[in-house]
Amino acid sequence: MDATTRVVLSLCVLLFVAQVRSSHIPKDMNRTIENLRLYYKIPVLERYNGKPVFSREPLSGDIKEVKKVYLGGILEMYGKLFNKMLDQLPTPGPSVDSTANADAKDGSSDTRASVRTGLKYIREMVHKLKGRYREQVKVVDELKSLQNIETDNSVNQGKALRELMWLYEEASSLLNDKEKKRRRRQTLAKKKE
Repeated sequence: MDATTRVVLSLCVLLFVAQVRSSHIPKDMNRTIENLRLYYKIPVLERYNGKPVFSREPLSGDIKEVKKVYLGGILEMYGKLFNKMLDQLPTPGPSVDSTANADAKDGSSDTRASVRTGLKYIREMVHKLKGRYREQVKVVDELKSLQNIETDNSVNQGKALRELMWLYEEASSLLNDKEKKRRRRQTLAKKKE
């Protein structure tokens, strides 16, 4: 093959892939988004300021990671929980014999020291495990940041409309891939029978 043929073939493949990929967005929806974008105009400097409303980064992972993301969020909460528990423990100090110190929750200073040591140990173990879930905890943080998006901000509204086509495409293709895998499994199971 000469160079010209390769270029033409590559271009045809690229156009085919691009056409197939955009097929997830219905034409009416595409037209409606374009019309809305004309209504929600934002200045070019604000549109391309490098700060998208919705980050694309969390979507680069595999959908099978959902359970890990959930567990990463739980591990993060355990870290906060153990820190709070340690903060609420009375500070170690000289024991003073009085009826106020006889409370069952406070216990003796040896018991409190043992509880403090135990909490620190467990907190450290959870922290080590959470370190192995770094990417998943990052996704949890990204999900939390979605709550802070100002929905009444006109710049965010305009930028979100521009980002919707990409997001809709991603969400559609993930569901379609899942459906294809399910159908393949069903077909293989029928062939085995």
